[in-house]
Amino acid sequence: MRVFLAGATGAIGRWLVPGLVTAGHDVVGTSGTPAGVDAIRSMGGYWRHHDCR
Repeated sequence: MRVFLAGATGAIGRWLVPGLVTAGHDVVGTSGTPAGVDAIRSMGGYWRHHDCR
């Protein structure tokens, strides 16, 4: 299943992403910073850029 997770690099998302990936899901998270992109990728997820300005 493909899962979209807003806040993938936040306090809860950092726990959810690896668990969902381990369970076989494709996780797509949002990030507006390069550090957030790296974090999502390192947890096994995919990222989409967002800008809330």
